[in-house]
Amino acid sequence: MNRQGSAKLKKEWLQGQYWEVLCILPLLLTHRLCYELLGAILSRNSTDYGRLLITTWGLSIPYISVFVLPYLFTWLYGGFVILYTIITRTYNRNIFRYFYLSILLETGVECLIWYHFPASILIRVNAEVLNSSGWLGSLTAHVYERATPWNVIPSAHIAFSYTVWLFSKHFAPKSQRLLFLLLFILIALSVVFIKNHYLIDIAGGMVLGHIVYLLVFLPASKRKILDGLTTPVILSFYCLVFILATVIYQATLGYSWSL
Repeated sequence: MNRQGSAKLKKEWLQGQYWEVLCILPLLLTHRLCYELLGAILSRNSTDYGRLLITTWGLSIPYISVFVLPYLFTWLYGGFVILYTIITRTYNRNIFRYFYLSILLETGVECLIWYHFPASILIRVNAEVLNSSGWLGSLTAHVYERATPWNVIPSAHIAFSYTVWLFSKHFAPKSQRLLFLLLFILIALSVVFIKNHYLIDIAGGMVLGHIVYLLVFLPASKRKILDGLTTPVILSFYCLVFILATVIYQATLGYSWSL
């Protein structure tokens, strides 16, 4: 970016054009809170439909340690999208409002499905295999430790990355949308090659992402139902959602949440 472009970007920041990018932080933290809360609740439940999701084809898929890298990238994907739009000057405050709303609604639907169809992942590889895979195996072990074995269908990794790809047509040039498609494919491969999801979880995440995109993002953005709101209202809303999720988490589990 040249000096003139940098000066213009700074001016846009001061004018408040980009302040709403901060919404991504409380939004993703809210998702993590809900994910961990449901995992803790389901771990006390004796019902587990995980075995119904196991397929012969899925069992035949090998563990490939290098795919832990795109899996971990998903944790940073929201920030990557925001950074991309700032650098390429394609961030549209009004359009992204509907993206944030879509992700929030996806979180709510995911929690409902996870709660009413409790299923755990039963195909993770053992410690011996992880130890033989070096530092990539150690990273996979970290994923296993940090990610609850519950909440498998729909896959939140898939729902988010698929939604980003669908949404990319609204902020990325056609020639660059291939980047977001490739990232989605890598993430989809990663969840099965590190044995942290069943094959059907990928379909579940894609279906959820597509439904939210068609039934929420497109009609809401077309009707511009959020365009009239101010930036402080938008930011305050997502901060309040995060605070509410934190309170519910602590009240339900009896202890504070930490990253």
